[in-house]
Amino acid sequence: MNTPHDPTAALVRRLATSLRERAPAAGVELELALTALFAALQDGHTCVALADVAAAAAPGAPLGDVATLRAALLASGVVAGPDLAADAPLPLSLDGRDRLALRRHRTAEHRLAAALRSLATPVADVPAASLAALRALASQDGQVDWQAIAVAAALRSRLAVVTGGPGTGKTTAIVKMLAALLAGAPELQIALCAPTGKAAARMTEALALPRGEAAPGAAAALPRATTLHRLLGYLALEDGFRRNAASPLPHDVVVVDEASMVDLELMDALLAALKPTARLVLLGDRDQLSSVAAGQVLGDLCHTVPAATAVGPGLAAFVREHLGVGLPVTAAAPFADHVVALRRNWRFAESHGIGAFAAAVAARDADAAIAALQRGSDDLRLVSPPDANALLQPFGELLQAQVEASSAADALAKQATLRVLCAVRHGPFGVDACNAAVEALLRARAAIGAGPQYRGRPLLITSNDPQTGLFNGDLGVLWPDDEERLLAWFPGQRGGEPRKFLPLRLPPHETAWAITVHKSQGSEFDEVLAVLPDRDSALLHAPLVYTAVTRARRRATVAADVALLRKALATQPARISGLFDLLAAAAAD
Repeated sequence: MNTPHDPTAALVRRLATSLRERAPAAGVELELALTALFAALQDGHTCVALADVAAAAAPGAPLGDVATLRAALLASGVVAGPDLAADAPLPLSLDGRDRLALRRHRTAEHRLAAALRSLATPVADVPAASLAALRALASQDGQVDWQAIAVAAALRSRLAVVTGGPGTGKTTAIVKMLAALLAGAPELQIALCAPTGKAAARMTEALALPRGEAAPGAAAALPRATTLHRLLGYLALEDGFRRNAASPLPHDVVVVDEASMVDLELMDALLAALKPTARLVLLGDRDQLSSVAAGQVLGDLCHTVPAATAVGPGLAAFVREHLGVGLPVTAAAPFADHVVALRRNWRFAESHGIGAFAAAVAARDADAAIAALQRGSDDLRLVSPPDANALLQPFGELLQAQVEASSAADALAKQATLRVLCAVRHGPFGVDACNAAVEALLRARAAIGAGPQYRGRPLLITSNDPQTGLFNGDLGVLWPDDEERLLAWFPGQRGGEPRKFLPLRLPPHETAWAITVHKSQGSEFDEVLAVLPDRDSALLHAPLVYTAVTRARRRATVAADVALLRKALATQPARISGLFDLLAAAAAD
């Protein structure tokens, strides 16, 4: 129930009052609808069903009937109906399936769907050198190499979507893809980007190959990856971007890593800024958590292809011609020629814990996922500790090693050995409690001193700051310099010397022995301790557990109540979005 201190409720009241000043016909239905819509937006949906709005009305109230509610909203003067243009100058919009959305979101969905459908067409001519590079990837044993299929999709069309879990070779596929594209056009301008600074840094490290290695004869290095906001030239005061349809990006190929984290409006801005001949490649894991903001563009695109092992007839014919293998075909999926799912796990054999767990979650098999956790593999185990202090005791040596490093660079490197990931921030198994438990453990070992600032304190940046070049999600450490001044150190570019800052110059930040699973996206650690709460929560679902476990390169420990864990793994939240219907409608066209 909303309270007087609920900021969302206060926003709804102010917005409803403002709209009524401009549309006197609007009544109580407006605040009812706005309350439900803003609650849906907080959960990542781009719209809310009128049935859910009506269900929130007082028992027996006229607005509890969907037809009555619909009529009242359409008569209010602030809601556009489905028969009006998507850009009708009204703040709210109701579609033909009785779903209410902000006009800006409905407009963005229509624009984005049109742009994706425009990209999803075969290119007129693929250079012979690019086709030769593709044929060089042909499997010698006649087996299907899905990385090669992804390369074929990127050559054949201006849109390629590559999805797969950790260890399935998305980075390798991109290297092969860029090599094939550059073989046919060595002067291509390429942009590499990701939604967060951390994800961009990881992309840069993974793709730190000289362009000459990717395409013989080209001397320049591949560009350093950047954030989407920086690529598009975000203008904070205007809440817009310097790059747009009137001032498009100059790049011929734009590659977006961790695309599952990109929300509706940011993806809409990116596609609006592409020049007419540009290619777009989206990389991501469709089973990971979706974006924090509204929308799930990667998920909607992937879900338009019902059979994960099938491709469209156009891509199948292209692959048969140039790779000599036959693929199962689906004709009903509009983007099946453009979405390629990588299946083979190169990092985790499926017989092992993490690999089996990831495959089970991807297959929506909660029982198999639980079995993988309870099997007690070397790389995956399940524990049920009584409290956070007991939970962290077995990890004391790994944690202490981080504060006993030989230098700031060594401390930053050791941070990648272990990270505690929590589903929630508060409570006995939340971020705050786990951070406090780690500090208590280290003080008991005499590894750190008293007080909030100490050598080895891990830092998490929580706000973007272009002035320092530090961005939300960046991880650093407090460490003394040669003069014993305690400074904040962050990884350097392309593996260079760490950057150092006076702590007072840092943007908002917090202690990061433990961080939320959402904040961990785009990161990887040798070992992960995934901590779930001891009571049910709306945050407990399969994508969250999957994302936490798959941050681990070598080993993951899941701390959870088995009954709550089983319920979480059986829960697959579905975001309500108008984009999926618009994309799926391409099949009918």
